[in-house]
Amino acid sequence: MAQIFKRGNVWAYRVWIDSKHSKSKGGFKRKLDAQRAATELEDKKNKNLLSVNEGISFPDYFQDWINTYKIGRLDRTTESKYSSASRVINNYFSGIALKDVTTAQYQKMLDEYAKHHAKDTTRRLNSYVKKSVKYAINDGLLFRDFTFGVIIDGAESKDESLKFLELNEAEQLKRICLGTWSILSVTRAEILFGLLTGCRYGEVTGLTWDCVDFKNNTATINKSYDYVSRSGFKPTKTESSNRTISITKATATMLKELQLQQKKLYLKQGFDNPSNQVFINNRHQVPSSNAVNKTLASILKEIDANNIITFHGLRHTHASMLIAQGISIDYISERLGHSNVTMTYRVYAHLLKETREKEDESAILFLSNL
Repeated sequence: MAQIFKRGNVWAYRVWIDSKHSKSKGGFKRKLDAQRAATELEDKKNKNLLSVNEGISFPDYFQDWINTYKIGRLDRTTESKYSSASRVINNYFSGIALKDVTTAQYQKMLDEYAKHHAKDTTRRLNSYVKKSVKYAINDGLLFRDFTFGVIIDGAESKDESLKFLELNEAEQLKRICLGTWSILSVTRAEILFGLLTGCRYGEVTGLTWDCVDFKNNTATINKSYDYVSRSGFKPTKTESSNRTISITKATATMLKELQLQQKKLYLKQGFDNPSNQVFINNRHQVPSSNAVNKTLASILKEIDANNIITFHGLRHTHASMLIAQGISIDYISERLGHSNVTMTYRVYAHLLKETREKEDESAILFLSNL
């Protein structure tokens, strides 16, 4: 039963959602107005349309959504991006109720944010908010999507060419790693695997021997590894990141030899590799990302590469080589474990544009010679 009471010269009500939470509102000139508002709220409660989050501020809801659905489920790097997004929302919408946010207000926030951030960063912020809004609508806290139709601005990411190697550089990198890797230099084996599969570093370090099929020359990516805090295995970045990919004969041969080296050395050391991980060294450790990037930088300097990339740049190199060979974008998207082809188009738009221009020239030449 709702409580109707007087606050000074005006009336107010309180409706209990459960034993611990209630909703109240004052400022009604007449007792009857307070009673009607309380009855309307109780009706929503009886229809299970009233929640604890009714009237929650936009920043509070966004942070609560992050805590519920993201924190503890993602890698630390991605979690930090969500935390940064929460701070941005709090700075722009402090004290503003979720239900009162308009599309115009949200667009102005994105425009202001885009003045100092790259387009991809602004797009990512919007994607986080858009996801949370869908949950709010599903929970009955919103009846409209204020992110619908917004325009993403911001400067294009700089120096896209720095993210991947040229084909001749990739060939030299492959040749050196093939000839110099060993269990004593397992980072070189990781670099070779990353270059020829396009896997993320967490996926590479999370690979276990039961996921390598030597008969069919495939590797199944179904988990990742926390190589930062070394807390163990964790889920892949997204559901679509779970995939089985074909590997080259050279990659399979390298893995077979690595497995043999492990067995021989670990037998002498009395170590049984309980985690069954593929890429661990002679000290039974997963190399840090810093270690593998140092090795990669050393090799790239040795071959006088134009750009010194990080391990993630091997993923971009892998994709760029396939795109240059005219491999379908659908296949590349699946191989990389992207959630959809749109993401692949967005990430590699600059490369696909070059391919499209070459195709356009070929098409016009063919049509001209008919």
